[in-house]
Amino acid sequence: MNVLEGNRVLFKISTFEFQQRYLLILIVLALAFTTAFIMRSYPLKYGFYLHEYDPYFNYRATKYLIDNGLDAYWQWHDTMSWYPEGRDIPSTSQAGLHLVTAFLYNAFGRGTSLLDFTIILPVILSSLITIVMYAVVRTISGSTSTGLFAALLLAFSPSIVQRGSLGWFKSEPLGLLLGLLAVYLFLSAIKHREIKYLVPKAVFGGLLLGLANASWGGVQYFSIPISLFFFVLPFLKKDTYLPMYAAVLFVGFTIVSAAVFPRIGISFIFGLSGIALIGGALFLIFSNVLKRFIRSKTETRNTLFLLIVFIVVAIAVIFGGLYHTPYRKYLDAINPFFSYVQIIELVAEQNPPTIRDYFTNFSTLLIFSGIGSWMALKRRREATFIFALIVAITGIYVSTGFVRLLVFAAVGIIIVAAIGLQWITRLVLEMSEQPPSISTQTAATKSIKLNQKRFEIDKRVVKSAYALFIIFLLFFPIVYPTDTNWRTLADIPPPIINGGTNYVIKTNDWLNALNWISNNTPKDAIIAAWWDYGYWITTLANRTTLADNATTNKTRIATIAKMFMENPEEGVKVAHTLKADYILTYFVAQIVSVNNTSYYILGGGGDESIIYGFARLASFDESKYLEDDGFTPKPIFWNGTLVGKLLPFILKGYTLSEDEQLPIANVTNDNIFHKYKPEAVALYSIDVKYPINSTYNREPLSLVYSSDSFTENNQGIISAVLIYKVNNSAH
Repeated sequence: MNVLEGNRVLFKISTFEFQQRYLLILIVLALAFTTAFIMRSYPLKYGFYLHEYDPYFNYRATKYLIDNGLDAYWQWHDTMSWYPEGRDIPSTSQAGLHLVTAFLYNAFGRGTSLLDFTIILPVILSSLITIVMYAVVRTISGSTSTGLFAALLLAFSPSIVQRGSLGWFKSEPLGLLLGLLAVYLFLSAIKHREIKYLVPKAVFGGLLLGLANASWGGVQYFSIPISLFFFVLPFLKKDTYLPMYAAVLFVGFTIVSAAVFPRIGISFIFGLSGIALIGGALFLIFSNVLKRFIRSKTETRNTLFLLIVFIVVAIAVIFGGLYHTPYRKYLDAINPFFSYVQIIELVAEQNPPTIRDYFTNFSTLLIFSGIGSWMALKRRREATFIFALIVAITGIYVSTGFVRLLVFAAVGIIIVAAIGLQWITRLVLEMSEQPPSISTQTAATKSIKLNQKRFEIDKRVVKSAYALFIIFLLFFPIVYPTDTNWRTLADIPPPIINGGTNYVIKTNDWLNALNWISNNTPKDAIIAAWWDYGYWITTLANRTTLADNATTNKTRIATIAKMFMENPEEGVKVAHTLKADYILTYFVAQIVSVNNTSYYILGGGGDESIIYGFARLASFDESKYLEDDGFTPKPIFWNGTLVGKLLPFILKGYTLSEDEQLPIANVTNDNIFHKYKPEAVALYSIDVKYPINSTYNREPLSLVYSSDSFTENNQGIISAVLIYKVNNSAH
């Protein structure tokens, strides 16, 4: 064989190995995407619905954009919400999400309804994040296997699965996808040594980050690790000339892209994200100037100059950014000295996570993330590994503000966990590849073959044992604990069919109630309800509401709370002032048996569960209406407040339960007493206090609709919507 033929053979072998390697990468990525898609499609068992509240508004806004065009959307002042003032949609909503969805629907969704498209779209977008995560981690570590580990880990991550599941047409899936894609392009641009590749990646990455900010306010988080990376980069790299250009282009086009959208606008420059990014880019510029200016000085003096600039710019970022952000509610997640309470403290997803939340969501990943952090520190001279540490630390820190922001802790933990997992895997494989040492005295041919055979068997045993061990560690949290494992965390019914209750049930109470409103009330009717239900009423019932989940007018929300908490006569006057034609209330109850008599236990997630919130927002003394447990209503609540009269119950007594699972299980204690005791459970019977379907206006309110689970008196859980007509309306 001549040299030319030998080269051809080597080329064919290398090409074959190259093809095999990339085929394996594609298979693993396809597995990660498929697994993610299946996990996120879990709510399909309950039906094909939009999930939660905000998706209904996003669907309605996207439909308006598609039906009326972009110009009409930019000028849209919605008069069906926040009556009578209305709402300027482009400046108060995630316009980026609506625009991208409209584009994707026009490109790929023709032939399907927009509703169906918006139900399945979050699953696709959230599953695609696995591919982007692979690219990000591969760029950080320079290792394909590390990127593949990260993609697989993200496919199962509960905090990301929950916020990208079927019907979750909210901000997170698109915002997280675009944000991570922008991070990948940014890191790739930083690492490039050729300007022709650096420029387009930095520009496109900046445009995507701006669009991501317009799609989800939480994306401003990415400005934190990126800006901090700008600050540490001069200490890690001797030459930051090209990274400086990448930073300037990336930041500049982020600002340009974000400023296009009315909700962000030019204020982005003066907010946390803008100041952090601009401050970091300026620091890179200053550091390059200083390095060239004091090039002849000692390295120590150079470092001191950089430290001085670092401190000055960091102080400017802290005192400038933390108090001029356009997204005030995210301050609580970033600045521990800022407390933004009232509305957000009543939203479950914006409560601070507990230690248990972290262990439940990350479980065995915490082990690998600790190892990965240690490895990143060992390789701290490689700038991207420091970036991984920055993302992990800031992600965990920011997530302490809201449960909703656990997605950022997940991103950071997955990155360093993948680094740790790859290091352990490589270490095990290298150890198993080392052949046994053979002395010269036993170097006979048969002994060598026997030792090699034993070594091959041992190597297979080690690899198999390690693979089984890793699979066990990674799949352990999917099945254990039995009630709070990763699979059960993905098993969340859409609130439209369970009312957002604490129970895994499926009812048509809300759908039927909204359909009744649509078919049986005047088209110009004004519906008063707690702000949670505003998006459902405007989108599915096509009726005007006083407030919705946008919480743009906190004074209005406080007024509605006051309407509920005032005495019945004053509460009705507030309803007249608000020009409400109907008042909608919602409650959850469970039927239990005590002494062979059926009673009701309240407190599953309806209006009866947020009395404390009503009182706080209405500036009432909650202790006047609630017992010491902060949940059980006092007798004065039932006759002394409008919401107490709207809820169709009368207090019959209390009992002490031997079952900690109340109100899930029946009461087992037969002793009923009539004065509240600590840890007592209140028992109720039905008592409708306003006339049903009354044609007379003698009473201020009349009950005109009650949903099926209430009227049919089901033996079990009641998830009921009641609608009262406001009589003698002033308009």
